[in-house]
Amino acid sequence: MKTRLTTLCAALATALLAGSFLAGGVSAGEKEKMKQPPEAAVKLAKADNAFGLKLFKKLHKDGKNTFISPTSIATAMQMAGQAAGGDTRAEMDKAMGLDGIDALESNKALMAELQSRQGVKLAIANSIWADPSRVSMNPEYVKEVQDYFAAEARVEDFSNPETLDVINGWIAGKTNDLIKDMLDKIDPSTISYLINAIYFKGDWTDKFKKEDTRDADFHLADGSTKQVKLMSRKDEIKYAEDDKAQIACLPYGKDGNSAMWIVLPKEGTSLDALVTGLSEDQLKGWQKRAWEREGTLKLPRFKLRYKETLNDCLQGVGIVKAFDVGQADFKRMGESKLGPIFIGRVLHEAVVIVNEEGTEAAAATIVEMKAGGMPPKPWTMTCDRPFLFFITDEPTGAILFMGTCYNPDKTE
Repeated sequence: MKTRLTTLCAALATALLAGSFLAGGVSAGEKEKMKQPPEAAVKLAKADNAFGLKLFKKLHKDGKNTFISPTSIATAMQMAGQAAGGDTRAEMDKAMGLDGIDALESNKALMAELQSRQGVKLAIANSIWADPSRVSMNPEYVKEVQDYFAAEARVEDFSNPETLDVINGWIAGKTNDLIKDMLDKIDPSTISYLINAIYFKGDWTDKFKKEDTRDADFHLADGSTKQVKLMSRKDEIKYAEDDKAQIACLPYGKDGNSAMWIVLPKEGTSLDALVTGLSEDQLKGWQKRAWEREGTLKLPRFKLRYKETLNDCLQGVGIVKAFDVGQADFKRMGESKLGPIFIGRVLHEAVVIVNEEGTEAAAATIVEMKAGGMPPKPWTMTCDRPFLFFITDEPTGAILFMGTCYNPDKTE
């Protein structure tokens, strides 16, 4: 039975955004020609990749497309992590593999490195949004995310319905309109949003010829088929294989600093089984074994859109206290009159478009910070004894009437 490649090839395309994914697949000579990135950037990219791989395996469902940006999710969660303290911070750092890593300096180095790429468009944007009527932000924390994550600091009235459009508009603008209307609502308990957006556009170093694209059957997981546009290229292509999969690498731009790695399970190996056993060592092994040789690659044109709330997935990899109002420690973010601060939701959306020219991809992650406490106990107030009362003008505070009621007269 023919297997399918759409899900995994799309997911592995995301990994090029983390910078280090390509490094294992170049020769020693090529490495010497390439400017070596800062060690701090490489170390953080490795941690982000491992974190993203854990999340991807949690999110993957047999027969369903999955597409995420490990870099986007990690960056947004690390902005939130800088506001955490105590056990909450320790738990987040452990889950994200940040032990021994200076997240602030490393993020600054990685952002600068990724955005210095030539030959492709790779734009990364961060922002922090707050409603001052709901939270008093800690200036030190805000300055950190501005300085080390290059984040915009925005102040908005979250009770104003137009604010939803403003935030969604910011995300759309940073993703070339690939991601629109990502945020669905702003709850009364929401005090802040931490947002990351990534946009990538790159042309293949060697493009597919449109005249070689043919209609073909694509075999779905349930055994049925559908018609797709199957691109084809016969060339010297970096390639490797083992007993479970075939692997091909398609670089972008003149320098090839970005690339898509495509992994096709062999007959008898399901994509689900391949993803379940996926590891960083396996990825590196494929890359190291790949070398340029003549062959033919056939790849469908495709477009994927994936949107998911990551709460369960993040808790599944060890970030638990941050979501629990009774345990979360985000005092470093600021103070809210609504109560203790915690993570309400983490939303992620990613889009990829692949055709003969190249690839366009975008992703955004929203960490929604809320404040609140345990629901108040029900109460009863029975005015069956003398009481005091006022009638006031609320906007001005003027007391229009006031009195005491010792003996209420009966009303009709």
